[in-house]
Amino acid sequence: MVDQPAIDGLTWQPITPADLDDLGALLTAIEHLDEPSERHSMDALADAFVGAETSPSADTLLGRDGGDMAVAYAWNHPVATDVDPRRVYLTGGVHPGWRSQTIGRQVLAWQLDRAREWYDETYAPPMGPLQLTAYVDEKLEVHQRLYRAAGLEPVRWFADMGLTFEKGPDGRPVPPPAGPAPDGIRLVPYSKKLSEAVRLAHNDAFADHWGSQPVARGPWEDQLSRSVARPSWSWVALDAATSEVAGYAINSAYEQDWEEQGFSEGWTERLGVRHAFRGRGIARALLTASMTSFAEAGLDGAGIGVDSDSPTGSINLYPELGYTASSTIVMYAKLEQRGPEQPTADSD
Repeated sequence: MVDQPAIDGLTWQPITPADLDDLGALLTAIEHLDEPSERHSMDALADAFVGAETSPSADTLLGRDGGDMAVAYAWNHPVATDVDPRRVYLTGGVHPGWRSQTIGRQVLAWQLDRAREWYDETYAPPMGPLQLTAYVDEKLEVHQRLYRAAGLEPVRWFADMGLTFEKGPDGRPVPPPAGPAPDGIRLVPYSKKLSEAVRLAHNDAFADHWGSQPVARGPWEDQLSRSVARPSWSWVALDAATSEVAGYAINSAYEQDWEEQGFSEGWTERLGVRHAFRGRGIARALLTASMTSFAEAGLDGAGIGVDSDSPTGSINLYPELGYTASSTIVMYAKLEQRGPEQPTADSD
């Protein structure tokens, strides 16, 4: 097992459900200073303890001071179903009052070593390399320097985009007009009976996207059962003749962000159109249908995260619908060739 950070005045233990209130208080302090584009919710923290791929007892640490206040945390999120590469997502942070003491550097070092240990524990040929991944707001340069010092490099940029609905005479939000569905396409509300067909369509739609790997059934269902998920606001495009899934928009509500950003919005979590159906206006139809759902729910607007290098060229669609960029998230990553003959922890 990887050694815990050795920092005077701090004790470390894996995070348990009993620690969530203290972890929430720590995250509130971090977010107050850093003002990230995404904020935590207690429901989302509880969700992280549920699902086949979670192992908080092995992949988390919470550091407390002598007064038992939570001052730092680490949480690794390995994707057990990934094969090539095998990805581990890194999240963590240090209380503003405890920064500039190398705590962040030591916590990140523990995360990297633990990710390598997980890889070695679960390795089976012919698995691909380990990919260490972290996301950070572009404006948080100190955090970016920490990742670069650990060998991670910026590899992808994602724009958070949004639009605000106009208000009608009754003061209720009015979404952009939906227009007719594309020829040969039928839009239907998402339903649980369509879940597996939509998952398979998602894997097909993203097969040509950078870094994408098929999503297994268990993680797919876990994501749709999270507290932020809003299946009732989600839509599926079907081939009118065959009822084959052509595209989908899976939507969510990150209510924890609304107070800080000053408005409520529905968030399009996953948007995809299968290659054979592209170029027919399906993505536009799915987004406008989603906006109608958001407006009917009384929300102020719509948001989506966009890969700036998407091969579909869809980034050009969003401004046409009224979306504008609000912030940029940078993906940092490091790829390590590993295998059973290599040591558990890298010496770099």
